[in-house]
Amino acid sequence: MVGSVQSVSAPDTKRFDVGIAGAGQLARMTALAAWPLGITVAVLGGPGDPAAGVAHGLVEGDWRDADAVAALGRACRVVTLENEFVDALALAHVAAAGTPVRPDPASIAIVQDKARQKDLLASAGLPLPHYLLVEEAASLDAAGRDLGWPLMLKRRRLGYDGYGNVTCVNIDAARDAFSKLDDGDGVLVERWVPFERELAVMVARRPGGQALAYPVVETIQRDHVCRRVDVPASGSQNQLTQANEIALAATHAALGIGVTGVELFALASGEVLINEIAPRPHNSGHFTIEACETSQFENHLRGVLDLPLGPVNLRAPAAVMVNILGSRNGPAEPNRQALTVPGAHLHLYDKREVRVRRKMGHVTALGATVEEARERAEQAAAAVDL
Repeated sequence: MVGSVQSVSAPDTKRFDVGIAGAGQLARMTALAAWPLGITVAVLGGPGDPAAGVAHGLVEGDWRDADAVAALGRACRVVTLENEFVDALALAHVAAAGTPVRPDPASIAIVQDKARQKDLLASAGLPLPHYLLVEEAASLDAAGRDLGWPLMLKRRRLGYDGYGNVTCVNIDAARDAFSKLDDGDGVLVERWVPFERELAVMVARRPGGQALAYPVVETIQRDHVCRRVDVPASGSQNQLTQANEIALAATHAALGIGVTGVELFALASGEVLINEIAPRPHNSGHFTIEACETSQFENHLRGVLDLPLGPVNLRAPAAVMVNILGSRNGPAEPNRQALTVPGAHLHLYDKREVRVRRKMGHVTALGATVEEARERAEQAAAAVDL
């Protein structure tokens, strides 16, 4: 039963079907999706991590530690990841030792470097914001002349939820941002995109190439953090079809296996540009647990195990997911008053500590319209005091 986790101190036999490098909320929801299918999952992390109590096995260690990643590989038949920052070389050693890693470590090495990711997508002919790799601060003035101000500066690796991204309106701001973002191999610099809306598409894919795209969603961000996801996205059918096709092409170009999250910009002109991709289940896809025939987490497992993908159609005309973000720092003492809202589905991630902006859970609501679902989801999320 859920909760009967096995602690694996020195794994040397492949006891588990899937190993996840990480034990946060994405691993937690993936492990929960595995139980009905009889798929055994081990996670790499600590006993207090969100996924530790719901996985079949726990390999104690840190996903940043190559030895711990190797131990996960010895315990599992296939290894996947819950974040794109796991060292690609450590994953390559797991694959070389005989355990498949999906997505492939060579693909992960490209995607986890935002500059190389852009080059890959550009080489596939996909639409992107204009960008440059700036290797020294002295070149920022020229970048501003070439791309125009404002500029978006991005750390090449380890950037997420707005950490590692800075919008710069002039050269002084760009120089200051560069000094903070440069890890020794330069900074990705993009032309600022005057988008109307931000979109996202989850794509499930098997090793042989079969792929299914979930409905296009609209993400509402504040301070670079996703606050809400509306399903389906607003916009013309032509623009939504573009987004769907671009997401499928980007996933194929990146050799995504399991679920790949594709973030996009929708412009007033009707054009759609790729922002970036993530080789794993994505916050923008949490709505799929209740709203779709097959959740992104189940299809991630199906994809990495090369099993038939499940249908991705919506079960209701509309859905809205609202993230529950920390509003303070300190011990987590969540209430469950969200359960008083009819039709609201509450997910708490069992994180022991609250931090400002930290993702502590989410609420999903279904409805006949996006407006109806949004009202329910926002009412429920507001009732959780974290």
